[in-house]
Amino acid sequence: MPDPLLRLLHSIVVTDHVVAADVVEVNDLVVNPISVVLLAIRPLNETSTLLNYARYLQICDSMNRISILYRGASVFSMSGRDAAALNYLRHGIVPREANSDDVDNERRCVILPILLGRFAYDPSCCFPATRRGELTIELDIDIADTGYDGLRYSIETIELLGATPGEYERKTSIARTFNATGDQDFVLPPGNLVRGCLLFGTTAYGGAVPAPTWQNTAAYLENQQHSYASTAFEVSQMLGALMGRQPPLLDLHDHRFEPVAGVLTSGPIRQGWGGWENYSYLDFDPTRDDTFAIDTEGASNFFLRTNVGTADAARVIPIERVKLGA
Repeated sequence: MPDPLLRLLHSIVVTDHVVAADVVEVNDLVVNPISVVLLAIRPLNETSTLLNYARYLQICDSMNRISILYRGASVFSMSGRDAAALNYLRHGIVPREANSDDVDNERRCVILPILLGRFAYDPSCCFPATRRGELTIELDIDIADTGYDGLRYSIETIELLGATPGEYERKTSIARTFNATGDQDFVLPPGNLVRGCLLFGTTAYGGAVPAPTWQNTAAYLENQQHSYASTAFEVSQMLGALMGRQPPLLDLHDHRFEPVAGVLTSGPIRQGWGGWENYSYLDFDPTRDDTFAIDTEGASNFFLRTNVGTADAARVIPIERVKLGA
């Protein structure tokens, strides 16, 4: 039976509008408990050179940074590309867009959801009610790049009226550059229950002698190995398949052709990652009930130790449960 005290409210909070120049725009969000923010990015194709067509992740790159702030403190903060990777690897959200045509100057609409709880529409895990102006979204926008220009955007929200959540999820990016290969520690903040970590490495697994940024990685709590004693980057990338997830819908997908006596004949199909290959997700909550989540409350240290294959820039986004009313 429906809960008479709960009601779903889906609404447009920022109407579709053009962004005239690279800018940081700040908008107020809603005051009711909020589960999802839907960022709709609407660029024009700049495909006068057809090979410049920008795929889903490249359009998400138009958002250099997306931050949701409560009284100035980050609840969610990362690049648009990181947000897309987190959606797929953490939440199993397959990318969607309207009018993915490659015709020059056609308007597309790439949808980038931002979840503030464990999953969408969860009244027990979402951001609680606030006062007007306390919860804002800050967008650092790049209005034009290879494959697109004329950028517009809008924002819609999914509110859960009457919800009294006991928690929400904080997802904020932590960056560092490894200065050497071999064993290196990536220190993370202790204090909350951690449900997983999204990893980004500048160097992916590839080439004749692969040397990804994150080569083999372990998790440590209080200087003791916890949950992951060691996993190779290219293996951890595939763990989502254990949850029944398919490759992203808007992934790189090429058909090759070979001319034979002046006639084009179809060749092999190459399925690639198209930008997702730089990401992996260490899932500490595969059962989605915190059975295996890492509780770092009261811990003196929490970190990832990796055997760095190539010393370059890396990022980690911990998925933290923040309890309310504690």
